[in-house]
Amino acid sequence: MRMTKSMIGALAAVVFVALGSVQALGQPLQGELDILLGHSNLRTSEVGVMLYDPNSRTVLAEKSPNKRFIPASGMKLITSGAALAVLGKDYKFSTKLVRDGQTLYVIGGGDPGFGDPKVLNKMGWDVEDLFAAWAGAVRESGEANDAAPITEIVIDDRWYDNDVVHADWPKDQLNRWYCAEVSGLNFFTNTIAIYPSPTSRGEAPSVEAEPFAPWYVIRNRAVTSKVGSNTIWVSRPNDDNEMTLFGDVRWKAREPVWVTMHDMPMIFGRLLSDRLNDANLGRAKVRRAHMDEIVPEGETIAVVETPMDVALERCNTDSYNLYAESLLKTIAREVTGQPGSWKSGAAILRMVLQERLDPGHASQLVASDGSGMSRGNGVTPNLMSAWLSNMYTDFDLRDVFLASLAEPGESGTLRKRFRKHKPGHAVYAKTGYLNGVSTISGYVVNERTRAVVVFSVLVNDIPGKVPIARVKDMQERVVMLADEWLGPAAPRAAVQDD
Repeated sequence: MRMTKSMIGALAAVVFVALGSVQALGQPLQGELDILLGHSNLRTSEVGVMLYDPNSRTVLAEKSPNKRFIPASGMKLITSGAALAVLGKDYKFSTKLVRDGQTLYVIGGGDPGFGDPKVLNKMGWDVEDLFAAWAGAVRESGEANDAAPITEIVIDDRWYDNDVVHADWPKDQLNRWYCAEVSGLNFFTNTIAIYPSPTSRGEAPSVEAEPFAPWYVIRNRAVTSKVGSNTIWVSRPNDDNEMTLFGDVRWKAREPVWVTMHDMPMIFGRLLSDRLNDANLGRAKVRRAHMDEIVPEGETIAVVETPMDVALERCNTDSYNLYAESLLKTIAREVTGQPGSWKSGAAILRMVLQERLDPGHASQLVASDGSGMSRGNGVTPNLMSAWLSNMYTDFDLRDVFLASLAEPGESGTLRKRFRKHKPGHAVYAKTGYLNGVSTISGYVVNERTRAVVVFSVLVNDIPGKVPIARVKDMQERVVMLADEWLGPAAPRAAVQDD
């Protein structure tokens, strides 16, 4: 662990920011916010807003600042920031391959990036390149082991607890990528990619899967069609991996259908065994490490690492839930020394908030999971603004944290936002969405002076008759209030990095 509890407390004394610690002489944007919300036509939606200048510690405008809202993926801002504070910006997730005679031990460290197709792609690799690299490491290590074949692969996924699916997640969506299981050994984002291609009209399409395995059970009830669109989808029971394809396939899709897999650690073991067998390195049996099993020291022959900045970007810019949950469970593991869990992770979040902010703000958080998929999470606009202000005024962590957030018109969840309303200053933010919930929180920054407005716009209980586009328009108009306030005539003070 990079940072002890006492160290966090010491840092908090330096970077502590609490809303209301300086009495604001009026709230210069309050009237404009009231008018904007009054004309937003969101019916019975519950709206919470905070616009805050952390440099002068001034509340610029607010609406229901202490009301608790479901944050959806906005929860990732708290999870990722806490992980950055506790683990440090130089932390690396790792997955190790250890050889002891004719046995291989795959030791998971909760790395959500291990075999992640997007991460591999940035390296110019695909998943088979990763398997080839590990097979090569096994072959080289065999020279010191009399070229003995591998007879056993032991999967050690004890970094986290055995609770791989959160109780609050929707049971009918557990086969979707955003509800992937969270394991101490994650691989390929705990999914597989299904690529259907059309055949003859009325016939079942051909199907390819990545990573490839001949033993997948895929029932093909899809149909090749010459009209309409691709409507392919995959069903999978929650407790096994027998998949069924449904829908129409008119053309070969550019993007695959992603489906989560149950118990990916053992699937990875079987895939690795297959690749070793193909390379004439032995047909290994695969088993899971026993609860109290001690892994021999052996020889570490391969290590795959995912740096903290990569994990943060996948968590916040791409809003990938697996990364957020891995960050949450990892801080629990590193702080307690016990297998990481949602319960202990939530406790660590509250501890970090209490020490970097204060007990009052910590009490405004209800933490259920790390990604915001759970409707059991709760935050206030006041808390979200205080937390973002704290991260911004921590000069050691600020740039890494800001870099993890999405920007309008760029990749990630803001790629299609702010097309109608175009800020003049830099915007870094995280959006969130669940049925009836839409949130956005982040920063508007004058990058020349470092003057900044922290914003949080949380909307819950959105009626079905209110278009989500209308909610997003209101949110973007609120951000534009902050953007305009940062104009040349706005009174502001820049924080100096010292």
